[in-house]
Amino acid sequence: MKILVPVDGSAYSLKAVETACDLAKAQAPSSLVLVAVAVEIPELSEGRYIYEKLKAEAEIALDKAKEVALKCGTVGEVLLATGASPADEIVQAAKDQQADLIVIGSRGLAGKTKSFLGSTASQVVTYSPCSVLVVKTQD
Repeated sequence: MKILVPVDGSAYSLKAVETACDLAKAQAPSSLVLVAVAVEIPELSEGRYIYEKLKAEAEIALDKAKEVALKCGTVGEVLLATGASPADEIVQAAKDQQADLIVIGSRGLAGKTKSFLGSTASQVVTYSPCSVLVVKTQD
């Protein structure tokens, strides 16, 4: 089983990594792909600076997720995607990686400002080519 886990550094995404690790161990042999998205906004004049900042944040999120996976006893492949829409990039990564399952946090860095499901998680559930497990944390 190939499990794709989108990460953004939030507690929600790190909990999704823990859950994915548990699933990977239970469904051995399984592989884990950790994906972060650096949003690119080319039409802004300061877009390059913003992209570089978001790329650095995505790399930090991947490092944190990789640490969590290692602590759980799982090694995850890392993937840094670039695009205008995190949800679109996650769905595309699932297609490209031929993922069997996406494990995603119910919310991202926006946290409680969103409804039960964050907009990215909601779009991934809607457009995913495979099953999606949405992980909630205790608030």
